[in-house]
Order: sequence, then C-alpha cells, then structure tokens
Amino acid sequence: MAKEREPVDDLLDALVWMRRKAKKHAPVDDLVGALVKMRRQAKKKLAKSQIKKRGRSKSKKKTQRKSKRK
Repeated sequence: MAKEREPVDDLLDALVWMRRKAKKHAPVDDLVGALVKMRRQAKKKLAKSQIKKRGRSKSKKKTQRKSKRK
C-alpha cells in the first residue's frame, strides 16, 4: 500500500525539476536543502509530541514490593 503524498513532496519534485532546467544550481540546491531540513525537524518534533502524549495518557501505577527480611 502506497503512502499518501504530502504537499511538501510536490514542492520537492518541482524544485528538482527547476534544478534540472536551471543553469546555476546553487540557489535551487539551497532551497532543496532548507526544505528537507525543515521537513526533518517537523517530523522529529511531531514524533516527540506523540511520545509525550502517549506517556501522559497511560497511567502508570508504582508498585512497592515488600522486602522479606528475617
């Protein structure tokens, strides 16, 4: 099953096409690099927030074990 494409994917495809057509690649490369970096940071932030939400929703009971001393 294929993943749904995000709008960012379309933008990256357009930038790659622009790079192929451009005579000077550096400005387009900078745009692509910045976009990929922003995308990674957004995914990392989303993953962190989902982990925090999962941790809060589950209530963990602390159990105390009685030590058996003789």
